[in-house]
Amino acid sequence: MARGPQRGGGYEGFGTAWSIIGMLLAGMLVWGGLGWLLDRWLGTGRLFLAIGLLLGTGGGIYLVYLRYGRDESDR
Repeated sequence: MARGPQRGGGYEGFGTAWSIIGMLLAGMLVWGGLGWLLDRWLGTGRLFLAIGLLLGTGGGIYLVYLRYGRDESDR
């Protein structure tokens, strides 16, 4: 009889990894998209797109740190 993944198996951290990837991509897409919209509205080329991507990436990294990077004693 086949069994699913067990504790300590090779699939243990996939949920955490996808959650981190999702946070980073969401930050970049949302803030980059807002920057792109602002660029189109103001006609500034790609200035706010770059700023939005940087802000989204930084915010995503900060959220990943808050969720997964701190020790239990820091919370």
